[in-house]
Amino acid sequence: MRRTKEDAEQTRTAILDAAERVFMERGIDAATLDGISRAAGVTRGAFYWHFKDKTDLLSALQARSSLPQEELLAYDETSSTDDPFEFLEAAGIKALTVFAEDESCQRLFSILSSHTGRGQSADWMDDANCRLFRLISRLTRIAADQGKLGPHFTPDEAACVLMASMNGLLGEWLRAKKVFPLKELGSKLLRSQLAMLRASE
Repeated sequence: MRRTKEDAEQTRTAILDAAERVFMERGIDAATLDGISRAAGVTRGAFYWHFKDKTDLLSALQARSSLPQEELLAYDETSSTDDPFEFLEAAGIKALTVFAEDESCQRLFSILSSHTGRGQSADWMDDANCRLFRLISRLTRIAADQGKLGPHFTPDEAACVLMASMNGLLGEWLRAKKVFPLKELGSKLLRSQLAMLRASE
């Protein structure tokens, strides 16, 4: 029984690894489930045992990504800081550290960033972006309620600033073949953005 469970997990991992490669090579829309199955060395039946369709596969790829977005969900009164900007800074720097070291995260970001198609996969990515935006804007709204967000930005505008700057930085780092230190420069950018958003004391 244990061996069967281990085999199933190995098959699932093989499919996810193959999907990463095929999506990188062909793009999400051009990639087919047949092609992914062949690249993984499994049958279509084995594929459908683990995944319903391409969007289910994309969700699984994101779920195994180690970017700590879930930490943004965990912000509440039990957090180590009552300052949402400090929390965003710590979570952002951790995300930069993970991203700089995790090539799977980098591939997933490239796959999602390069997708311009329509259909279920595009809808899934729109939903993923909306979820992240809601997580960040939740924190900027808490900052506004605490009087810590400056008067020049609404909470949603502040969330847009943070998302756009960090997504742009990650994309440029990959496009430029990682020629600059992501964590160091990203930390400076994040701190400067948060300082700009903060209310004067």
